[in-house]
Amino acid sequence: MPKWARLESEGVRAAEVNSISRLEIATKHRIVLCASDWIGMSGGDVPNTISILSDLSRFPELADRLQQGMVNFLFLGRAMISQSGFVSSLAFWDDKGPLIDTRRLYYSGGSQGGIAGGALTAVAPDFTRSVLIVPAMNYSLLLTRSIDFDPFASVLYPAYPDELTRPLLLSLIQNLWDRGEPDGYAQHMTTDPYPNTPSHTVLLHMAVGDHQVANVATQVEARTIGARLRVPAADPGRTTPFYGIEPIRSYPYGGSALVAWDIGPLRGNLGTPAAPFTNTAPRLGQDPHGITGREPSAQDQFAAFIDGAFIDVCGSRPCYAAGWTGP
Repeated sequence: MPKWARLESEGVRAAEVNSISRLEIATKHRIVLCASDWIGMSGGDVPNTISILSDLSRFPELADRLQQGMVNFLFLGRAMISQSGFVSSLAFWDDKGPLIDTRRLYYSGGSQGGIAGGALTAVAPDFTRSVLIVPAMNYSLLLTRSIDFDPFASVLYPAYPDELTRPLLLSLIQNLWDRGEPDGYAQHMTTDPYPNTPSHTVLLHMAVGDHQVANVATQVEARTIGARLRVPAADPGRTTPFYGIEPIRSYPYGGSALVAWDIGPLRGNLGTPAAPFTNTAPRLGQDPHGITGREPSAQDQFAAFIDGAFIDVCGSRPCYAAGWTGP
């Protein structure tokens, strides 16, 4: 029998639950994965999103669907652990009994799933631990620092050509975006839980120099939810200082944590520079986005985390990935 049930989200489409790295995790750690689209910002929403960018007065359409996406995940999770849910059907049994252990549920999300998963974690009544891979909060901070924004900027900018107006517009729509992303829920994500909702413990994995999810936005989330930093976090000059994020001082450690993973500096066709300090996207070298989902030691870390313990898998050095072993 699998050890536990897991809500899983990598990107925006439920089909991405079948990615190779996730299948390795499922096999090694005996996990049943189940996912839903993150509607509002899923692949099926792209045509409407493009039209919204030409007229931002329609932005509530996107924000409202993001909330529905969270509701969908909450109901899916309940179906995984309820005796009247999936296990009530023989399709989820074999000759030894049910294939889903309904005693345990948690959430894991990467990229868009890591971002939206922060908001979901805050309102979730059925799980208490989640792993957010390359997450962030506050889209108005993130957008211009992400290469993923390029195709959307090609529509938004011609519709709003005044460069002084654009930051104001992003700040205004952020007030609506707060309905469906961690910026509106972070104060309740790990402490001060909502009524009838448990407190939650969260593991954040950050990819140093991420081209898609800016490190500064990941650090904002970690600082806001009170996550502690696994140290040594990174080699000098590899990322912006982790301002206001307290280090983990001793083990065993039972709280929320931030771990930085590094594929190393730019060296030929490998590595990536540190992210720029400006509100622009990194574009040089390899994109380390999602590397932790494929790194065996990172997988072991978050498998142990949802089982109740934070383990240090990197020893006395920063956490390296993709074959990089340090300077």
